[in-house]
Amino acid sequence: METLRTVDALGGSRLQTEIYIATVLLERNRWTKEKTPTLRVSEWAHRFAEAGFDGIELWENHVALAPPDELEALRAAPVPVRIFNTYATFGPEDDSRRSQAAEFSRKLGVRGVKFNVGGDPELFDNYVQQVLEWRKLLPEDITPLCECHPGTVLEEPEGAARAFAVWAEAGIGAMFHPFNLTPEQVRTWIRRLGPALSHAHVQLHRDGRMRSLVPYRDHVREILQAMREEGFRGTFSIEFTEGVGRGAEEDIEELFASACADMELLRELF
Repeated sequence: METLRTVDALGGSRLQTEIYIATVLLERNRWTKEKTPTLRVSEWAHRFAEAGFDGIELWENHVALAPPDELEALRAAPVPVRIFNTYATFGPEDDSRRSQAAEFSRKLGVRGVKFNVGGDPELFDNYVQQVLEWRKLLPEDITPLCECHPGTVLEEPEGAARAFAVWAEAGIGAMFHPFNLTPEQVRTWIRRLGPALSHAHVQLHRDGRMRSLVPYRDHVREILQAMREEGFRGTFSIEFTEGVGRGAEEDIEELFASACADMELLRELF
């Protein structure tokens, strides 16, 4: 995945890390049983562009369960879909969302596909092999990105490193959640996975709630400093922020405003 782009500013140029908006952030039904979309991402794309986001991390149902013309609308949007977010499973049983993710990723021209493995330690080797088989469905220029997520067998750096010892040659990448970690934990993750760790999900969980980065400026600065010093040159997605998880009380405009504020802080500090 390309991770940096040149940006002209005030008569000069600089390298700027790409920051995406994850559409799962804006979706009120993200955790319901049916997961029926409540918004058309293409209708928000101009606002993403105006706010300064470099791309979109697309929740799978925002195209899979969207009106038939949404795919073409997203292809023509002013902000490109850079990452496709699939919830396909990788256990012994086949999951049609694996091929669905590959198909949509090709059609959207994404750079990466976010995926998760399961949490059963006895299936560790199975997860690794199933992902390798799925990788064959994807073009070489699309990077599968394993979300090293709590509750999975890759929750800790040791388990992730074990998987990536097998996955590295297949061009599989990783993502993590640095702002829920300490600076030393961030350093450990980057040292164990190296360049495979190429994307970061931006979320900050405190006191049982998702929070904006803005009130935790010092913590954010320390985390970003550790990432820079360890050589992280990847991309970011604003995945969750203040206001997420309030059910019917969620306000999409407040969520978007908070996501924009978090993006601006990252621009300033990274």
